[in-house]
Amino acid sequence: MNPFGSGPHTQRMSRMDGALLLLMGIIVFVMVLAIFKRDLRIHTEGAWAQGRVARKEVRARSRLSSGRDYVLHYGFTRQGGGWQTAQRAVSKDLYERLRAGSGIQVLYDRDDPGHSYPEGEGGIPLVLAALAFLMAGGIGITGLVIMLRKGTEEEDFLS
Repeated sequence: MNPFGSGPHTQRMSRMDGALLLLMGIIVFVMVLAIFKRDLRIHTEGAWAQGRVARKEVRARSRLSSGRDYVLHYGFTRQGGGWQTAQRAVSKDLYERLRAGSGIQVLYDRDDPGHSYPEGEGGIPLVLAALAFLMAGGIGITGLVIMLRKGTEEEDFLS
């Protein structure tokens, strides 16, 4: 006897559930791939500029997390002229090394200068990208397996 009872809430996952998991896996995979490709393009084709730290800020991550984000607000001169302002969470080490008014080197996307990284900071870390790809693949494969699974005759009859 099933201690949790019987009925629709205790049935195995349906093909629709599998399709949703597969779709979620694909969406996450595509999003991470787009971010990774953008960051890679900035590192290979981006432009370097001289910038200046405008101010620094420490933010609490959330009520659920005890961590802190160390944020630099900075500006830099784009190639061809024009001043671009940006902000980015940076490592605690870089945050503590710099002061308001400090000069920094900034790597930025020529096509979208809003995407920039102060000296030594980068986009999505390779380990995080790999982990996200693995998780997305696992979710997608799980969904595919659920979709392709054959149910028992009783499950087919009840559907």
